[in-house]
Amino acid sequence: MGRGELAGYCTLNHDGCVTCSDAGIPVWVISLKGHDALCEDAAGNQAEIAVELVEPVEAGEVLLTHGGVAIGRVAAREEDPR
Repeated sequence: MGRGELAGYCTLNHDGCVTCSDAGIPVWVISLKGHDALCEDAAGNQAEIAVELVEPVEAGEVLLTHGGVAIGRVAAREEDPR
């Protein structure tokens, strides 16, 4: 799954309400530290995401996130977009 193939226009710096579930953001897992993962969205924005709800998680996976929390697994990354 290439960078341009991620669904939607939302990014980690998208101005949206984190309370009302207005956006699910697909992100690549870069690295893991405990129950958090450093992730990157299609625009190159990086943030730490809580992954307890979808563990186990590995670097290279694509997760669906909302409000700084992983809520689902999308796919494994087939290529490194960087």
